[in-house]
Amino acid sequence: MAQSDQHEGAVRALFAAWAAAESDEIALAGLAALLADASGDAVATRLRHLWSPPAAAASVPVPAPSRPRDPALERALATASACVGRLDAIDSGSATFLATAWLVRPDLAVTTRKPLLSCLAPLTRGERALQLDLGGGPAAVREVLYLAPDCDLALLRVAPQASFIALASGVAHGHELAAIDRGEPPGAQPGDLRLVPGRVQEVSSALLRHDCAGRPGGVLLDLASGQAIGLTLGGHESVPGWLVRERIERLSR
Repeated sequence: MAQSDQHEGAVRALFAAWAAAESDEIALAGLAALLADASGDAVATRLRHLWSPPAAAASVPVPAPSRPRDPALERALATASACVGRLDAIDSGSATFLATAWLVRPDLAVTTRKPLLSCLAPLTRGERALQLDLGGGPAAVREVLYLAPDCDLALLRVAPQASFIALASGVAHGHELAAIDRGEPPGAQPGDLRLVPGRVQEVSSALLRHDCAGRPGGVLLDLASGQAIGLTLGGHESVPGWLVRERIERLSR
């Protein structure tokens, strides 16, 4: 009989003896003593090898399951990263977050009207300034160009930028879309982009309803075309892109 077979037989005999012991305490005491034996006994060494799990198996990390990449969402984030920013009020060197805003032309940004109303008087007196913090850095807001009297829409003239998000001419039903905005306090970093995918649910001349919740001033983006179909008002409502286009064209006449 080979030596390894002898050791295996001795281990089996030990387990049989412990199983026949008068009590579990006696069996466990015998097992503990053998496992603690440091004399180099071959049977004890074999038993410790059988008892301990392989060290390699315990040290190999289990890789986290990878999520499939979505090209449409990646394109949307790439577009938004340079064109969607945080609109901040600058007062005595400190920045106060107002809303998200995004470039609809190289020198024109669109956002919601309500956060700007409390800033108008300090802006006029020169006590406060506005700044659009984009992914590549801040852009100065040179003028509050337009405040809509009938909807929550504002247009801002900004220092010219390299890119913008074009306005879609309409809404393609069934197209996937996403509400995209910049993170806002508390806890968010100034550069954080937030994207919530969804679909259009209802369309009217002055309002879009969708199942993805946006924040005030964000962009509602058609993932198929990469164009803006709305200005998010917060929650599940947006000002349609064609209404934004009509107001811009009215200013240009």
